[in-house]
Amino acid sequence: MRRWLKIDLHIHSALSPCALPEMTPNNIVNMAEIIGLDVIAITDHHAADNVLPVYNLAKRKGIICLPGIEVQTREEVHLLCYFTAPEPLLEFTNHILSLLDQRVPSIGAQLIFDENDRVIGKKELFLHQSVPLTMEEIWHLAENYGACCVPAHLDRPAFGLLGQLGFVPPGLPVRTVEGTLRRAQELAGSGRYAGVITSSDAHSLEQMVMLGHTCLHPSLDSIDSIWHWLKNPDRQLVKTFVLDF
Repeated sequence: MRRWLKIDLHIHSALSPCALPEMTPNNIVNMAEIIGLDVIAITDHHAADNVLPVYNLAKRKGIICLPGIEVQTREEVHLLCYFTAPEPLLEFTNHILSLLDQRVPSIGAQLIFDENDRVIGKKELFLHQSVPLTMEEIWHLAENYGACCVPAHLDRPAFGLLGQLGFVPPGLPVRTVEGTLRRAQELAGSGRYAGVITSSDAHSLEQMVMLGHTCLHPSLDSIDSIWHWLKNPDRQLVKTFVLDF
């Protein structure tokens, strides 16, 4: 029987203003291979320039890479948006970037890499700012571009949906959520959400090394199948928190 797939769908490259310069495409993919990850996603703040290098490098090593991005709503809620291909992600990202305050300068390097980890550019605009749209507006905008949306670190006081708003907005089709490691099993056991995942939210290579991981059923062995599971999760196809002993 094939083993379950170990996933981490929330990793930042050095393009995110809060990530370390060591978070290059090759370093991320090599660390993912070392710790046995089968599925990853690069979810930088409001930018996706480093997704394609990681996507291509991961594919060569047999690691699935979901194209993704992390968006900060007007309410300062973080929302993970996943796509089935890089092209619609880049189109959505360009739209999001156009909504940001262009006058706010960058804090940190915000580096763009090629597949050889050479720096080929920088984002001068500060990426860790709120988009002037509500969570509902961003959710529906992302879906129009073909995204599947997942609230990030749902129960975290800072930038989590419950921490910021205290509730899930009525009518918002939240099926899968990302919980913190501390409360992941509690969220999964509540029965309130059909799918609960955990991620590292890594901003450094060290942070990619976690105590436990979410694992998906071996049948979910493609970008499309994982995307569809996130959209319409089946509890039988996920192990929310698996200790790596």
